[in-house]
Amino acid sequence: MPRTFTGRLLVATAVAATLVGGTLASVLAAPVDDLSAAKAATARFNSMTQAERGGYGLPPGGPLHECIASFDGTGAMGFHLINGSLLDGVIDAAAPEALVYAPDKNGKLKLVALEYVIFADAWTAATPPTLFGEEFMFTAAPNRYEIPAFWALHAWIYEGNPSGTFAAFNPAVSCD
Repeated sequence: MPRTFTGRLLVATAVAATLVGGTLASVLAAPVDDLSAAKAATARFNSMTQAERGGYGLPPGGPLHECIASFDGTGAMGFHLINGSLLDGVIDAAAPEALVYAPDKNGKLKLVALEYVIFADAWTAATPPTLFGEEFMFTAAPNRYEIPAFWALHAWIYEGNPSGTFAAFNPAVSCD
């Protein structure tokens, strides 16, 4: 059954609180800053070597192998390193399906955003998936990425985005 949740992150938080003398009830009653937790869970991927060790990589070919820019010149996403084992129909704030890297001023790739993806055939709920209080964006097939229809949410937590934390494209990012 489709669900919106922080999944394994909530369980890990509850276990950690219990280990340090907290209670599950106090953890569940306390607000959780999911963006901060997602950033803490993915901070090691600021190193592309760590990303590769974590199972992320560029797809072997096609449009997702390249830096992705908007068609209208309003910004870019960057390069998507994807962990295919996470394309499992589960939305987990601590385990994004893709890490988004963009070139810095010296041309070196740096982590700028997380992307959460769930294929449309795995999402059977009547409403869009949500995470961090935000609805995912739907992309039908056929599409420019040459993949099946999907739902996606970007979280620009490593690079500010003037268009908003959850916008797909960032005008501060360029593929040039």
